[in-house]
Amino acid sequence: MSIIDTPVRTTSKLTCLKTNGVTTIIRYYNFTNSTQLPEKRLELAEAQAIAASGMQIGVVFQQGQNNASAFSDAQGFAAGIRAFRYARNDIGQPAGSGIYFSVDFDASTSQVNQRVVPFFEGVRRAFSQESGGGPSYRVGVYGSGLVSSLLTAQGLIELTWLAMSRGFRGTREALQAGEFHLEQVPPERTLCSLDVDFNNPNPARPDFGAFTLA
Repeated sequence: MSIIDTPVRTTSKLTCLKTNGVTTIIRYYNFTNSTQLPEKRLELAEAQAIAASGMQIGVVFQQGQNNASAFSDAQGFAAGIRAFRYARNDIGQPAGSGIYFSVDFDASTSQVNQRVVPFFEGVRRAFSQESGGGPSYRVGVYGSGLVSSLLTAQGLIELTWLAMSRGFRGTREALQAGEFHLEQVPPERTLCSLDVDFNNPNPARPDFGAFTLA
């Protein structure tokens, strides 16, 4: 099993990726693409093509989210509304699958408690509002071991994806304890002319929230 994530559109490379053993492609949700990464957001046509090729899809929401100022309750609520509606209305992502939210920096304990926790409280409130008590999505985090452990302890996430840096707080400990669903493996690589990262699943937690489309 090869699980990759990439910020670029994969549609034209799916045959190559499948030949190289890729079984799951993780792509992005966001508010807007940047000029540096104009293909970052997963679109329906690409999602349908991935599903038609027999591969699964994973998704992570990221709009910056690489410093503490990007995190607050209001920002989490807005991200949660956008992610939920885009997943449901634009992609047709099935309920019960996962949406990860990126915390793409080495947050300290105080930054997690003061900024990241409120962000995920906002995400959860948004998901509750949008689901109306009906089927919803599982919330995950992409980030450090410290971030994931503190969010897990507060019941704010169901899925953990450990970021690549082994120098991030708590990541080595989370890996050793098996407290993750996915681990991003260094270094960054190129596959089928695409910039990708490889990820290992945790055999003890095989359901990391991936999905396919009908």
